[in-house]
Amino acid sequence: MAVSKKIARPIVLAGLAALTLASCSFPGIRLYESSDQGESLNVGEAKNVHFFTKDPNFDTGINLQSGARYAMDIKILSYWIDSYIEENENREPLDERGFANSVMPFEFLASTKRVNGSRWFELMLYQSRCSRESLRGVTELEVDESGSYNFVATCDGELTLFVNDSHGFYSNNVGYANIALSRVN
Repeated sequence: MAVSKKIARPIVLAGLAALTLASCSFPGIRLYESSDQGESLNVGEAKNVHFFTKDPNFDTGINLQSGARYAMDIKILSYWIDSYIEENENREPLDERGFANSVMPFEFLASTKRVNGSRWFELMLYQSRCSRESLRGVTELEVDESGSYNFVATCDGELTLFVNDSHGFYSNNVGYANIALSRVN
């Protein structure tokens, strides 16, 4: 049974439209960014999120507001391991600060990291609305006397987290942390 081109084209277009609309609900696929997607924090309010190092783009569900100051507390709840690497260059267990290029068996692999100027496995923060301006690792943030990381949001929009690893190599990551984010002002 042959289908005419007049009938086939609308069917194909309808199928593509349905697939496009359905992809809005699949995790990790975002066709647009909306400032209404996440929850904004009021001054003094905090929210906890559970972060896994296997997630290459962890959506915190928290909207940051441009110019507002935030504090982030990180509690490592299970060992962080990148493939077989369990310690940093100081022979300490991995944490949100990651490790130096020298820990890798071949230093040339550093060019495969998602963010070349940051450490391997370092916890990275970014907002998709201003990704270049907002992309930073925790080692670039201020640390206060209580050990909280402090930063000012670059733009309005959701905060996304990931560890700095090579694209396609997140499945061999191990690690879990509770991250508490609070708005300071």
